[in-house]
Amino acid sequence: MSFGSTLARLRRDRGWSQEALALRAGLSQRHVSFLETGRARPGDASLRKLMAALALRGWEQRQLLAALVPCSDRAATVAYDPAFLERLAATLSPWPTYVFDPDGTLIFANRALHRLLSHAAPGEDLLHATAPAKGPNIYDLALHPAGLTRWMVNPAEVVPETLRRLRIEAVADPRIGPVVGRLEAYPAAVRHAYTPVMPPSVLIERYEIDRSILSVVSIMSHLASPGEVELAAVRIETFVPADDTSAAMMNAL
Repeated sequence: MSFGSTLARLRRDRGWSQEALALRAGLSQRHVSFLETGRARPGDASLRKLMAALALRGWEQRQLLAALVPCSDRAATVAYDPAFLERLAATLSPWPTYVFDPDGTLIFANRALHRLLSHAAPGEDLLHATAPAKGPNIYDLALHPAGLTRWMVNPAEVVPETLRRLRIEAVADPRIGPVVGRLEAYPAAVRHAYTPVMPPSVLIERYEIDRSILSVVSIMSHLASPGEVELAAVRIETFVPADDTSAAMMNAL
């Protein structure tokens, strides 16, 4: 989606005319019209005024900035510091936590996740056994035949919801489309591609490990830095135990 169409959608979401947005941003209606039709690109000052006038939420800022900066250009200038993210993930939670890009590419996994994977599959390196050519990917880790689906108790709930969320994100991020195509070819995705049942309000992932059920809830975090396209897009996911039994299993590791 282009910058102009994204800007127009955000304006319409607020029920504003071009004149109303121009007044709030201190710009001319003609300039707003040129931006929305692609006849002009915003300078830094105009962009800041528009984002302030629209009072954009973090994810809306990311969409607007991503539409302005081509994906290939963003990939060439990564804004985050991997060492900082590694330290953040290592200290954020005692539970399994990892940092990844929107397409699932793994940046860092904390010790708790490595211990859990090693406990489930002794002697195996699940992250690399399920990795595509680009390197370890958390979505491949989940859905690959050699990955977490081997232990998943409720794939009919987890798999369709994972694919549904990725298909939505792929509309705004072209990097995710190829990932969806790859995942859809996995046997688990073929068997559970769609479900007529609405997902639960809180999706609990269940895995049978050593004849015990490990129940976890996925908590997704974003860094509150919406001005940096790449930094704001980085995700941090933590698997929090959903019951006392699961907490005891994780603590035992």
